[in-house]
Order: sequence, then C-alpha cells, then structure tokens
Amino acid sequence: MQHSILFLFVALLVSFWLPSTAEARHPRGSTMTGVVQSVDHASRWITFARADGASRRFVYGKLARFWHGTSDSLPSSLNPGMNVQLNLHNPLFGPDYATQIVLLAALQK
Repeated sequence: MQHSILFLFVALLVSFWLPSTAEARHPRGSTMTGVVQSVDHASRWITFARADGASRRFVYGKLARFWHGTSDSLPSSLNPGMNVQLNLHNPLFGPDYATQIVLLAALQK
C-alpha cells in the first residue's frame, strides 16, 4: 500500500514536470534583405538599408559568420554596396545584432 502511494506521487510529479521541459523556446530574431550602406569593423556597426527603403543600424556579433562563397567567413570581408540577407537577434536588453550574413549578389552599377 505504501509503495503504491509513493508510485502514484512520483507519477504525479513526473506528469507535471514533463510538459514544462517540452516547451519550445521561440527565437527572438528576424531575417532581413537589403543593401549594406556602411560598415565600421572597429566597433562592428553596420548601417543597412532594407528593400522597403528603411535604414537600420546594428552590430554584428563576435561569432557572426559572413557567407560569400569563399573559405573566409569573417564579417571583415563585408563592404558597403553588398546585397545581403541578415539573420538578426533581438535580445531583451541591448542593441539588435546580426548572427549570420549571407551575400546574395553584388549590386550592379
């Protein structure tokens, strides 16, 4: 009798614990496409013009990657005038920052 009550108590605890560990955490970020207007690699600030014409300024993270078809994946290869897709992270505190930058195509002048 005592073992069945203990088993019931443990089963009850597990039934309340499992749904809380199975919750998905939604990413706090977005993806944008546009043109890089200016880059300051010393402070890691990027000024970015979206396709709708709005400009945004944000930093790129220390672990950010720039995919542009070569073996080097550092954001130091990022230059103004590049048409890119950015994955932004929106933290609760601090500025938005880019985690991944993908070169789509160079602008034709």
